[in-house]
Amino acid sequence: MSAKIKVLLLDTNDAVGGVVRGHLMFLRLTDRARFDMYAAVLGHGPLLPQFQAIPQLTLWTMEVGTKSAQWCAGWRGQVANAWGVVPLVWSALRLARRCRHAGIQVIHTSDKKRSLLLTLLLHRLTGLPYLYHIHNNYIDYPANRKALARAALIIANSGEMRRDFIHWLGPSMERIRVVHNGMDAERYRPGLPSTLRQEIGAAPDDVLIGISSRLAPDKGQETFLQAAALVIAQEPRARFVIIGDDAIFSDNADFVPLLRRMAQAAGLAGRVHFLGFRNDMPNLYPGLDILVNAAWREAFGLVVVEAMACAKPVVGTQAGGIPEIITHGQDGFLFPVRDASRLAELLLELVCSPELRARLGAAARQTIEARFTIQRQIKEQEAIYAELASANQKS
Repeated sequence: MSAKIKVLLLDTNDAVGGVVRGHLMFLRLTDRARFDMYAAVLGHGPLLPQFQAIPQLTLWTMEVGTKSAQWCAGWRGQVANAWGVVPLVWSALRLARRCRHAGIQVIHTSDKKRSLLLTLLLHRLTGLPYLYHIHNNYIDYPANRKALARAALIIANSGEMRRDFIHWLGPSMERIRVVHNGMDAERYRPGLPSTLRQEIGAAPDDVLIGISSRLAPDKGQETFLQAAALVIAQEPRARFVIIGDDAIFSDNADFVPLLRRMAQAAGLAGRVHFLGFRNDMPNLYPGLDILVNAAWREAFGLVVVEAMACAKPVVGTQAGGIPEIITHGQDGFLFPVRDASRLAELLLELVCSPELRARLGAAARQTIEARFTIQRQIKEQEAIYAELASANQKS
């Protein structure tokens, strides 16, 4: 039997998001008969226990100069950024020694800024090939351009992200491969129990419509509330649920109060429920009747596939990777970005027709099983790891 391939995944996140959830799934399910998996993560914060709970994973903790929200703007932000270089460099030196000692063959990094800076330092210190994994639109800064140019291989989580990078950087980015995100279709499946209806005091005939993401302008919660007012005016059985908080980024601190004022001004008190951040989505999705993704831009849309796996009809924007998941009228609905009127029309159609909800939900589950399982994603990424390790061995 050939020796296992040793892969190091870098995660510099300090809050839960789609990238982190994808990393956790992938690290849990990668074939340990073929791969020894290592992960470098922050040595503090709420994510560490989740990585520690993954069996057969070698975990290396590090510090990369992350900063609290009050140190993100103005002169404080500049000072924090400059000081943050110290732990970042120190972590790179320690990781480089560990990589050499462990015999790491491939580094896997996301498109997060600190992950890229750390990857460039590691690459310079070790010469190891790295996989650059695109999760979001292209942002132009020197480290990003260097990381893309020096990557042994680049993958994107949607065709739209690949097109975005080609648009900004030209034909050199045509080498990007598309590997759609996968999800655990056993963890998210039809028929699971839910405490959501009891939690918000919903009546048996209420139709629950939810949106789940970080609370930020580009995620479209304003459009969601505007549509909610239009729907409730015609169909009082509808109730709306907003899941998420604003903890990941510091530049939208006023947004959550704005949403609450909007709901109050529209007379939605008691019909819109703010649940905050939740880590029990397999409990919440089954309690919803409809999920909305109203994002202006969405690289992929992990909540879309999770809800679809639970056989819930999803109404998503015609943005980013969402149209690569949903086929309008077949396994969900699509609407133009920021078009609250069109969103309301589609929601009313679903609220008034349990049969339509059931048909779209069943088709949505079939779409997930055919195209978006984590097993499919793992198989594709494992092949890429093997390809990179083989090429490195020959060079």
